[in-house]
Amino acid sequence: MRRSVALVAIGVGFAAVASAALSQQEINALSPIDSVPLKVTLDSVFNGAPQARDQLVAIAQDANGDIGVRLRAIHTLWKYCPFSTSPSMSPGPCITTDPGWPVHLALVAMVPASPAAWPHSGADLLLLRAAIESLGLLKVSTDVDLLTPLLDHPSRDIRATAARALRDLCNPQATNPLRVRYAHENLDQVRLAISDALRVLAAGCP
Repeated sequence: MRRSVALVAIGVGFAAVASAALSQQEINALSPIDSVPLKVTLDSVFNGAPQARDQLVAIAQDANGDIGVRLRAIHTLWKYCPFSTSPSMSPGPCITTDPGWPVHLALVAMVPASPAAWPHSGADLLLLRAAIESLGLLKVSTDVDLLTPLLDHPSRDIRATAARALRDLCNPQATNPLRVRYAHENLDQVRLAISDALRVLAAGCP
């Protein structure tokens, strides 16, 4: 498994990178700034879904990789889990009896369980936010215990992202933590995200 993506940052690091580990076609697929790569495109450039999944996990976890490429890999990972409906539409929960499913394990590993280890700024904060978003899309209901503490993260973006992810998990256990956070939250951005999550959970989710 190829694990390194050489960093050649332009601007804030979202431009294309040159890499000895990735082909130019693979780099191009993970380099667009304003879109997330399609699964069918990644399956094609990485020679099949299993290879694409494993390579995207490796790229997402590469601490020395280009931040833009890593973010797009993380945002695409959720598509590589068995779903009750097509992930190109509105997916149902990730369906697997394997607790060691590599995509889920990779995303969970990107979310520190201890508040003392939470990133507060920079690229690590962007990576955390992306991982939270993808965990929400996987809809693994037991992730509620991992995500609810993030409602108290110092970053308003992380708090709002955590609220949306908890909404997507559709686990009613998130209701009380969301209500508690709402009662103490002063920022409209976060309050709106929490309010939407509570509304969806109360309705029984889509």
